[in-house]
Amino acid sequence: MTFSEQVWYGLFKPSKYKELIELRARRAVLYVAVIVLVLGLVTFVVPIAAIIAGFGGMNKLFTETMAPVSYDGESLSIERPFRMDAGDTIFIIDSSAYTVPDQELKMDATYFAVGSKNMRIATVLGGEVWMDSVVPLEQVISPGFTNESLVGIIPAIYVSLFLCYLINSLLFFLKYGLYALILSIALNSMSKQFELGLSYGKVFMICFYGMSLGMLLTNFNIAMNLISPMLVSMVTMFVSIHFMTTAIVLMRKDNQV
Repeated sequence: MTFSEQVWYGLFKPSKYKELIELRARRAVLYVAVIVLVLGLVTFVVPIAAIIAGFGGMNKLFTETMAPVSYDGESLSIERPFRMDAGDTIFIIDSSAYTVPDQELKMDATYFAVGSKNMRIATVLGGEVWMDSVVPLEQVISPGFTNESLVGIIPAIYVSLFLCYLINSLLFFLKYGLYALILSIALNSMSKQFELGLSYGKVFMICFYGMSLGMLLTNFNIAMNLISPMLVSMVTMFVSIHFMTTAIVLMRKDNQV
């Protein structure tokens, strides 16, 4: 089975899940990695590329769109706060406080927030702040830092954005991996009832395959802001459960032949 067939069957063919879970473990790992990287691409790379293009490129963003910024070695100042939303990542520069406060971290996202004294990197999930770290600006930038300095570090910014993309993809893996684990508890019980003899790892992959189409559709809809995310999530949830249970029922029929 080619990898393209694996992806096609994983997204659309629960009748093929029996063949998919018999593939080597590295093929399953590759499939999971590709799915979460695509999710990161859809929700982070595409939106931020569109934003940068809308500003006319980073050079124009730093020299014309963003208010003048300066750092004298003790504190940073900006004439008016700057905020850029890029899907699940938000960039803030606000010198009205030493450290950007929790009140500015309202949406679920990864934040790179620069205050007058500190840079804060935090991830907000379910309204709670996680992986929160505060770094003094003196460890990050040098005295005399201005908008022109930002222009000079554009290549480093692109590297940072790539790392953000990987972090977003990892968060998708943790999120949907947890969902698959929860669903696999119920599906494992069903597997035992049908005496299929499936390992927990194989049940987990059935759940992940079953969720794949729903993951992509849900996050593509959120990224494009097409229709109600709640409606799409509900529909894709039912589709995912249908795919999983259909795969198990078909495996039972195969065992009875």
